[in-house]
Amino acid sequence: MKKAWKLFAALPLLACFVQAASPVVSEIPLPEKIHPGLDAILHSAVQQSPRMINQALDLEAADNDRIAARANLLPSVNGNYSYNYTRDTIQYVSGPGSAPAIPQNVTKTPYSVALSQPLFFWGERRNNDRIGKIQRELAQGRYLQGYRLLAQELRGGYLRLIVQKIALKRAHFYQEYVNNQLKLQEERLLKKVISEVDISIARLNAEQGQLALERTELDYENAKRSFVRLAGLASLDDAAIPDSVATAQYAAGPFDRLLADFLNQKEPETLEAYFLRQQIDIENLNYANAKTRLRPKVSGVLGLSEDEQNNIYGRGTKYSTASRYVGISVNWAIFDGFAAGAATRNALIRRRQLENNYQQMTEQLKQDAQTAVKQINFSARNMAINDRQLTSNLGYLNTVRDDFHRGVKSESDVGQVQLTVYDAELNAANARSDFLIRTGDFLGVLNEDPIVANLPAK
Repeated sequence: MKKAWKLFAALPLLACFVQAASPVVSEIPLPEKIHPGLDAILHSAVQQSPRMINQALDLEAADNDRIAARANLLPSVNGNYSYNYTRDTIQYVSGPGSAPAIPQNVTKTPYSVALSQPLFFWGERRNNDRIGKIQRELAQGRYLQGYRLLAQELRGGYLRLIVQKIALKRAHFYQEYVNNQLKLQEERLLKKVISEVDISIARLNAEQGQLALERTELDYENAKRSFVRLAGLASLDDAAIPDSVATAQYAAGPFDRLLADFLNQKEPETLEAYFLRQQIDIENLNYANAKTRLRPKVSGVLGLSEDEQNNIYGRGTKYSTASRYVGISVNWAIFDGFAAGAATRNALIRRRQLENNYQQMTEQLKQDAQTAVKQINFSARNMAINDRQLTSNLGYLNTVRDDFHRGVKSESDVGQVQLTVYDAELNAANARSDFLIRTGDFLGVLNEDPIVANLPAK
């Protein structure tokens, strides 16, 4: 785990994957702008979220893969040493006369050291090094994209917690309201004002209210625990969750300008488009490598070796042979059963598939961006309607309370209107949350989400 923290400290700037944020983005409302508590959570999630820790480890693994790919260009050194105890039988089989076979116990310690340096591989080694570099850049892009998706998920989770907190408040009030109604009905039953049928309805409402309260409490606690795990927090107090979703201001101008700039781009400046372009480059390099499989490869060699022998028919002495050599080594795969041609054709096929995917993706991105702007407009209009409805209900609640103080309305009437206000608050909170989440999705499509600025830079 310590390696992961070291990686954060030395993480390169990921700006190569992100276009400069447009000044127009600052005019667009986002959840963390109107709820500072969420902004602090998003900052801490970079290093605390389990998902981001795994992403960082993936990035470290990509660093090691990059080193392995670059190793193809560097010299390799191999050494060999052995200690052998053998029993050799030596006998001359030609020449004048004959000689008896002589058994001999022999101890040998041969060794060798060799250095090999690739010299000419038709660009294959350089291509592999380039592929390793591209894959490292793709890992950086996936790290950035992983954080943006996590941040968007945390935005949604935070807003849902606010909505659930309102729902829990309503559930408490409703349970209290139906209990009070039940108490009144019990008193009326004792006075023989109502029947058993009427009291059974009141009792059923009280039981349903209690059940709804317990379910809402469970859902709220489960949602908090899930959010805490996702963000990598130790805990999350109720006080840290706002009582309502703040009002968001909508203006069509910034969205339309961002959409126009995006549609005017010659090549989409998004991570998805970048990934596909890089994968096309990798397939081009794979194609170039496949074409050289049946060509001779040249390496430079340098080495030292030594072996030991016994002179049985001479003086019976042991002698060694040492060799120091330098030269050129040529390796040529002349025929591989047509595998090279198949690899070449497959590389072309994969490249064409990626090019087709890229064309479809660019068209889909434009359509998604245009649809997102329209959906944001619908969401903003729905938000405005629910905000007006909430304002109207609050005004009516104040009127009913004044009538209650004058004796015109009953406490039950006030409670019913209060429940209507809670429902309006829930509708307004859901509408505001929907609008804020859609703005984040839209900025993500355009690769303009400012949340990526939270990532550490070297």
